[in-house]
Amino acid sequence: MLLTPRSVKSRFRAIFTSILLTAPPNLPDRLEPIIELIINDNLNPLKTTEKNEKIDLTQIDLTITAIGIGAYWHQDLQEMRSRLLALQTYSKADIQELVLAYVIALACLGELHPRLLINHICDDFQQRIALSSTPQLQQQCLAQLQLAQQFVECGASTIASHREKGLSDAIASSLYYFLSTHHSWRIVTTRAQRHPQPNQLQVTIQSGAIAAAYLGDVSDPTDRDQANFSKTSAKAIILGDRLWSAWVGLF
Repeated sequence: MLLTPRSVKSRFRAIFTSILLTAPPNLPDRLEPIIELIINDNLNPLKTTEKNEKIDLTQIDLTITAIGIGAYWHQDLQEMRSRLLALQTYSKADIQELVLAYVIALACLGELHPRLLINHICDDFQQRIALSSTPQLQQQCLAQLQLAQQFVECGASTIASHREKGLSDAIASSLYYFLSTHHSWRIVTTRAQRHPQPNQLQVTIQSGAIAAAYLGDVSDPTDRDQANFSKTSAKAIILGDRLWSAWVGLF
């Protein structure tokens, strides 16, 4: 069943509320330009050099861009993939960003079913080639997602799931936190903020955005967080509504 535009708007708002609540203080200045580039369908200005070469966009830039593309192009998954593949040509974006955008798109479509999600991703991505810079990376990512599903199903703890030969890909860890506590944005992000690996910030932003897109809302904050939440929510509404208003015009 398709969501109403109002439902899509609430998901867009929730996504950016989550990002702003989980990201470092300097990130808001990057969000608005990235949103405009997605709307204008021209990601080239994300480059920092005029040379035709891969450049080092920050991983958080790539994460935010993938989330935005997944939300904006959620009604056309093929167009969504084409934008991510184009981003791969001049950045370090790869299969993990494609999976992230795909999950965000499914959530915005109302077609994200937690128990079936990993199988859904693997069935779709195994039928497609050249989604990654190398076939090995694509297979490694899918294997990590299947491992995340196993950990969720057996109720494995965060520590057990991230031991040697456990989860190492950011998207696999993000989906582990989301799938094991998908009923609560607050619990998902609190657990992700204790993530034991160096990619903790990326994992927290990703898992929070996925939960927000799925739930269409961000849990009410504690009294201690109320002032910061109100300020953040107001900014997130502006960003989410900007993306939503352009999406309404496009579709």
